[in-house]
Amino acid sequence: MANQGSIVTLAVGIFDLFTYGIPGALHLSLIIYVLARLNIIDLTSLASAPSVLQLVGVAVASYLLGHLAYPLSALLDKVAPRWNWSVEDARLEFVARVPQARDRPFVRTDASLLLAAVELHNKEAAGEITRLQGLALMLRNSALALLFALVVSVIELVVGPDRVLAGGCAALLLVSLTAAIRHGRRVRHWDRLKTLEICFWIPAIDDRFGSQPPVITGSHPRS
Repeated sequence: MANQGSIVTLAVGIFDLFTYGIPGALHLSLIIYVLARLNIIDLTSLASAPSVLQLVGVAVASYLLGHLAYPLSALLDKVAPRWNWSVEDARLEFVARVPQARDRPFVRTDASLLLAAVELHNKEAAGEITRLQGLALMLRNSALALLFALVVSVIELVVGPDRVLAGGCAALLLVSLTAAIRHGRRVRHWDRLKTLEICFWIPAIDDRFGSQPPVITGSHPRS
């Protein structure tokens, strides 16, 4: 039990790091760059601060920025509908792979309840799902920072002293932004599939979600 509790704690820590810490660090880096380019802050003065203070400051600021930017990241995710797999897409692909699960009630159950069932059944397996969710959110939330960085690089391309470098950065950021959105949605699709796959093996899980068999029609999406 203690080992399973440690696994859950580690999974939650990784989830926070992926979801808020890493995207927040990208936002913080961009803010520092912009402030330095505008001569509002002195990088030399920042670098002269004690190392412990720098680490604590970066960690706290990154975490807070990750939380503050979260709603905007979710909005950006809704604005870009391309490559967006829904929960229904995951269900269709799952029953296409596992036809014997088509009429099982758990397939139509809310994903959060299924994750709770997995946590009760096997915390280590739930930790893997949480890791995938955190990775998907990291990519989604990082896309917003990449979008802001792309805007800054375009401004640098227009008014900056090194337009070749700015143009190269803009192209790289555009590719990274597209990849982050697309792969983030793919990983989110994977975590939904993983949840269904694990729930398939949980004994008597259908007894908790009613006896009426669901009806699933349609073809599964292409990955």
